[in-house]
Amino acid sequence: MKNSLANMGEETCRHVVLWIAASIVGAYSCTLPTQWDGEWHDSSETTKDITFTLSDNYVEGWSHQIYSTAVTSWTCIADDSSSNLLLFKSNQTVDVFGALHNVYRCMKWEKLTDYSYTYSIYANIEDNAGSKRVLLLPTTDTVNIINGCDPSLGLPSAIETVVLIKKGYIQNATQNCPTPLLGRFNYTFNDSSTIYCDGNSVWDVCSDQTQMVVNYTLCSTTQFYSTSGVAYCAYSASVGSNYYVTVVNTDTTVDFTSTFRFTCYAVTTSGDKVYASDNKGACGQNQTPQDKMSTGAGTLTFTSYGKACPFISGSSASESSSNLGLIAGIVAAVLVIAVAVVVGIVLHKKCTARKGKTKGPSR
Repeated sequence: MKNSLANMGEETCRHVVLWIAASIVGAYSCTLPTQWDGEWHDSSETTKDITFTLSDNYVEGWSHQIYSTAVTSWTCIADDSSSNLLLFKSNQTVDVFGALHNVYRCMKWEKLTDYSYTYSIYANIEDNAGSKRVLLLPTTDTVNIINGCDPSLGLPSAIETVVLIKKGYIQNATQNCPTPLLGRFNYTFNDSSTIYCDGNSVWDVCSDQTQMVVNYTLCSTTQFYSTSGVAYCAYSASVGSNYYVTVVNTDTTVDFTSTFRFTCYAVTTSGDKVYASDNKGACGQNQTPQDKMSTGAGTLTFTSYGKACPFISGSSASESSSNLGLIAGIVAAVLVIAVAVVVGIVLHKKCTARKGKTKGPSR
């Protein structure tokens, strides 16, 4: 046995050891990240915020309608801290044609800031769960961190990345918006039946590279499901020629009916224009920049407006200032050297002339 394990790759060996341990004890224990205790905004959840209770590994708020059962609460049953994997089991069972099933949700998580995280769901898309990623198995099956986090149809792409932000700490979770959105724009908004804001609108991601500000005085059509017209970029990823950007609005409250905490934008550029589609909550699996999502409000076309922002090739104003400071320093140094050379020449001439006057007559 020892020789067999020695010949295996490190990852394979680790999985075998975990599988043996699971077979012996019959289950895993779970330890959630200590920072997660409390309420969080979750971009995959468009009906409520979620709450982690670390004392009993309990999660309230992830809502799934699976067949005729509403699944709303979960318990973490296993984790693999070396891979940031967490396996949750639903606290409600689901009747599937007369047979009871458990629902599992495996999360692969990563830390963004002290107050924000991302995660992906390692499960196949289940048609009878609203096309969400879950694992549905009979209650008689034994599930562990290995077989519960191994979707047979492959892992989700970066498009489906979910964002978690600690409630009350939105401003501590900001990230720079991606390059195509850095600027001040006129924009038009198309809800697939009517075009709004054409020629009379301003969308500003220039004053603050982490913040989107829409001027509702010029065009009152709501953007990023926000009454205030202000949102922060929280996460972005590039997939091919597109960017997928999750933004979080700064409204004091949202009603989860007409206003929502998160919006995802699929963004691309073509010529001098930027195109984007929105989706409430997290990004859609098949979301593209120029097509309206069934769960989104519409599509946007951006055109640069007014003076350019103080960016140099996507760099920030502070970086530009640093470059200008460096140039100024070089110019100053050159001037100092030039003055020193001129002074040296003048002194040399004076010394030479004085030496000629003091020299005695030749004999």
